[in-house]
Amino acid sequence: MVRRLAAVTVPERVERRARWVLDTLGATDLRFGDDLPYAAEAWGSVERGERPEGDELADAFFHLARVEERGGVRDERDRFPASASCLDPLDPPLERLRRELGLEPPRYGDARFAVALTHDVDVPWRWTRIGIRGAAARLRHGALHETGALARVPLHKLRRTDPNWRFAEIAAEERAHGARGSTFYVMAGHGHRADGAAPESYERLRPKLVETLLESGSEVGLHGSYLAAEDFGRLAAEKEKLDALAGPVEGHRYHYLRVDPHRNLVPLGGLGFRYDTTLGFPDALGFRAGIAHPFHPWDFEQEEPAQIVEVPLAAMDATLAEKRYAGLSAAQAKPQLMALLDWAAEHGGGFSILWHPERFDAQSARGWDRLYFEVLDAVRERGGICLSAGELAASLYDR
Repeated sequence: MVRRLAAVTVPERVERRARWVLDTLGATDLRFGDDLPYAAEAWGSVERGERPEGDELADAFFHLARVEERGGVRDERDRFPASASCLDPLDPPLERLRRELGLEPPRYGDARFAVALTHDVDVPWRWTRIGIRGAAARLRHGALHETGALARVPLHKLRRTDPNWRFAEIAAEERAHGARGSTFYVMAGHGHRADGAAPESYERLRPKLVETLLESGSEVGLHGSYLAAEDFGRLAAEKEKLDALAGPVEGHRYHYLRVDPHRNLVPLGGLGFRYDTTLGFPDALGFRAGIAHPFHPWDFEQEEPAQIVEVPLAAMDATLAEKRYAGLSAAQAKPQLMALLDWAAEHGGGFSILWHPERFDAQSARGWDRLYFEVLDAVRERGGICLSAGELAASLYDR
């Protein structure tokens, strides 16, 4: 089936895809095939899974729909890495196209850009028996920073405290730095060793964890477990378990960022989630879908936008700090984060950042706790706002 626009024959499927890109950018009045020409060869390249040349609209669809990830390279966690992408995630092509079309980016109240503050609760209690053994093993292998941490274990035992259990303090400090809220993604299932070494401890602590987060005014989302990325039945059961504690949970992020836009992203809407914020590169800062604002992903089966909202994940502490990625100190990472915020202040943006709760213990964080709050201050200084992921996603629900 085809439709004729301004004497140009455009296949209906191409028109649907182009319309999605234009509507995502806010170009609802522009007509594809008339205001913007139809380049058949470029869209043919997209159909073949190749990056198109000479047509920015086709190129925008290629990135926004993550065409290059269909059958693409995967790392040891079955993730598509930035190192395999043709995209420069710090120069998102859809934002370039938005500017070339003379379109203003979305605004968030009076703010030029918005940053959703998010935390994945992987290990709510550090000093379990397994946690102590793990720290001792790392110390034997040269992780000298574990020396002071292990020396404080008896004091924590005496006080019944733990360096990872700082959720209320994190939320209070965020508000002290001007944030409107933040989101904590809580696990509700452990079926793989990558989910953590102390599942019984997590199971026991989960009710108190959720209660603490809700009392602090934080949003609670589901942190889908390692195997849930491959099993929607498992993910549905995890959501049901967390719903029973937190009420209907609307937000989601896959553990280890194990999202595949062509397999396990669109179906989240059918499980009762309203938004996801997994789509970021584990090995690079920036915008994996080439856009710096929330959007509805493309459903290739239905050839239409999905109901789920995707909040881009632009920065993660582990990406910067872990040796398997950048391996930077907090001081070395700061300029990269500030450059990201400078870009957002100039061009606009609505995206999330991820900081794990275990990086907030001042005695062992090695400056990453201070850097996080410096980022919050920098957002405000640049005219942005910090808020929860759910609040940011809601900005797209009614558009």
